[in-house]
Amino acid sequence: MTAPSAAALDVESLEAGYEPGLPIVRGASLQVQTGEIMAILGPNGAGKSTLVKAVVGLVPVSGGRVLLFGRDITRVAAHRMVFEGLAFVPQTENVFVNLSIAENLELAAALVKADRRERLDPVYAMFPDLARQRALRAGQLSGGQRQMLAVARALITRPRLLVLDEPSAGLSPKLVAQVFDKLREVRASGVTVLLVEQNVKAALALADRAAVLVEGCERIVASSAELLGDERIAALYLGRHTGQQTRKEAH
Repeated sequence: MTAPSAAALDVESLEAGYEPGLPIVRGASLQVQTGEIMAILGPNGAGKSTLVKAVVGLVPVSGGRVLLFGRDITRVAAHRMVFEGLAFVPQTENVFVNLSIAENLELAAALVKADRRERLDPVYAMFPDLARQRALRAGQLSGGQRQMLAVARALITRPRLLVLDEPSAGLSPKLVAQVFDKLREVRASGVTVLLVEQNVKAALALADRAAVLVEGCERIVASSAELLGDERIAALYLGRHTGQQTRKEAH
């Protein structure tokens, strides 16, 4: 039996990839504290999306383990994660475009066999724009509205941990601000948030802490306040050598 953990998520020496013997995530470790927003940053190809997809059961894990509130979920199937208290919002294809807003949300309620009105009413209250347009087909929504719908649908399942892959991708700065403001509301409602982001400045303004991945392993884990303006970030993203030691070095 796994010992209880105070953390929402513990990723321990995780190795994962799409092909046997070719890991993309190479011994990554990180801990997400209950109630915080944590960002995963890093250059292109660092393994950020692969890491969170491995956590949520979409990429095979070849080593290490993942604990969700102290429970080992390393090999739980992706479609069962919602019943463990974890919801995932992928970067693309995250809503059913041929269904209405209401139908997208009702499907999530049906998945967890919950009372439809009990689940829908609080989410519509948090997303009033979606409530006003609930009959509109999801394919008619703007990129920002579609991202809001994807988050709202995830919240229907009442997750304890919400994981998002590149929620700002393709959005204007104004829409990024709106989506990130909504994620602050989500956290305030009691949900822990983990997100992968390429928009470093926006992510550090949102998150309490961040982990910087390089070549499939965490290189720096620190508070956002510490990382803002830190020369190490420029070194890891742009390849510039600063001569400074990182707080947490890769293997």
